[in-house]
Amino acid sequence: MQSTPFFFAAIFAAALLSNCKSDSGKTPESADPGLPPKPELFLYTANVDNLRLREQPGQTAGVLAQLKEGEVVEGAGNESTNQEEIELRGISYRSPYYQVTALSGDRPSGWAFGGALTCVYAGKRGDSPDTDRVGQLATFLQALDTKDITSGGQAWGYVEKNLADAPRPLADASFLLLERFMRRMMAEGEFYKQTETVAFTENDAKDVYNDRFNYNKYPATVPFAVNGFRLMWAEGSIFPVVDWRKFQDFFGPLVTQPMQKFINQRTAEQNVTMFSDGGIVIPLEKVADVAIFWEKFNRDNPYFPLGEETRESEYWMRLVLVNGADNTPVFSAETDMVSEDFKSVWDYIQQRYPDTRLGKSTREMAELCAAEGWKRTEKVDAFRTQFGQQYTNR
Repeated sequence: MQSTPFFFAAIFAAALLSNCKSDSGKTPESADPGLPPKPELFLYTANVDNLRLREQPGQTAGVLAQLKEGEVVEGAGNESTNQEEIELRGISYRSPYYQVTALSGDRPSGWAFGGALTCVYAGKRGDSPDTDRVGQLATFLQALDTKDITSGGQAWGYVEKNLADAPRPLADASFLLLERFMRRMMAEGEFYKQTETVAFTENDAKDVYNDRFNYNKYPATVPFAVNGFRLMWAEGSIFPVVDWRKFQDFFGPLVTQPMQKFINQRTAEQNVTMFSDGGIVIPLEKVADVAIFWEKFNRDNPYFPLGEETRESEYWMRLVLVNGADNTPVFSAETDMVSEDFKSVWDYIQQRYPDTRLGKSTREMAELCAAEGWKRTEKVDAFRTQFGQQYTNR
């Protein structure tokens, strides 16, 4: 598969795995006392058919019932301490189980694998979305073929026809379901193969990069724009991605404020390639600004439905700003000295964001490097290794 821009490559898997959950399984009592209270109600939809509702969180536990794909269930945000890795539709998911109750029929509460659930709401019960309309959208989407590009247009057509008047919680839920479906299409449809057949010119690449490409120019590119996709250029390749501007235009006026901030930021990130060929291609200070946006967003919205994805963005960018990237290293290959770009961005972070997690991490790195004469040493490498392990094992 062709390489993709940083945003899609770095967090794509996390987006598919994202569920509502308390951070690292913590309860509000064990978390930061400054956090908002845990939501009263969590709503999820089942992503696979015949999802087993078990007596206990684990594949060997007894089965109480089976959930239909698209079915809406509710819970209180309770998750298991154990996680399991299960393959669903050819994608491996590692996730805890969630304690949920089916809304339809006389069925008991049980535990469902989190990787097979999409969280569509976390908040007060009285403010929750219309679960019938949520279920109708989920059922419509599950009937579409993710490998047929026209399914994107059908999905958007349903949403535009039936949900243009959606109250904010329902608009949030609708966005979450549609966005996940479109990402599934990207993962399962392999639409990049359609662009591999096109002999794009250098001018085509410039037009794609500058967002002025004429999609009617080639038969293979005609279906993209009308079905919710756009073309992007990165690392010498042109390929389709989900068009976040369409989400922004339709859902921006409808959704809640946190969801609006999320959509606006993701749209902005799609419009600017951060990474190419393993290197950072924008000023490091811009990466720091985006990292801080996500750090503050996660602090203000600890129970955000796509929290795993937004935390991944925060953690990954913090890791890059401390340890560097493959083709944007912290240390010069010739001298083993810290590059001036990283000295500059560490100073920038201390000036603008000294009291943040990013500020603390980069300050530790900068102070250690300064003590070591700004040279790569065993102490510096040990710190970088430990910092990387914290990211991997968090």
